[in-house]
Amino acid sequence: MKARLRDGTPVLIRPIVSTDKALLVEGLSRLSAESVYRRFLTFKARLNERQLQYFTDIDYNDHMAWIAVDPTEGAHSCLGVARYIRLRDDPTKAEVAVAVVDSHQGRGLGTLLLSRLWRSALAAGIEVFVAYLLGENGRLLRVLGELNADVWPEGGGVFRAELSLPKRLDCFPESEAGQSFKRAAAQLAQSLGSEDAAA
Repeated sequence: MKARLRDGTPVLIRPIVSTDKALLVEGLSRLSAESVYRRFLTFKARLNERQLQYFTDIDYNDHMAWIAVDPTEGAHSCLGVARYIRLRDDPTKAEVAVAVVDSHQGRGLGTLLLSRLWRSALAAGIEVFVAYLLGENGRLLRVLGELNADVWPEGGGVFRAELSLPKRLDCFPESEAGQSFKRAAAQLAQSLGSEDAAA
């Protein structure tokens, strides 16, 4: 589906597929060391073949991922990925992670990806997103707080957050983060409607 960032930049958001391994490698190469550390909670130079297969050969139910690509690039360069993986011990919860290349951070792409993931999670019967993040990531902690997530320390500077997923857009809080999420989700819903009408 087509979408636009806050500055009008076009992006294409679609489900990840098994042939996207090279795109993931390309996207990881465009993350700074700090961004990599915040995503993986460790310094990861690259993904090995087993990890690439795990991240791209998914079932779209217990493991779902959306990738954002640049539609103006011939190779459709990777701009970001959002995924959830259902927890085995509690199928109503899923661990969630979002990564956006440094050049596109702060422009609304992470919110767009998370909005699309929210819709997929609800359809799969997931009620809570679980995320692990560093205590030094003050911006994300603030956003999670504005979305009424429960956050507590896990030790070693890592925090665990649990966000109960609202069933409808009007159930999101009237905070800055809640409003941003609603705008992103509304844009994607409009894009989906346009695609359905064209089909």
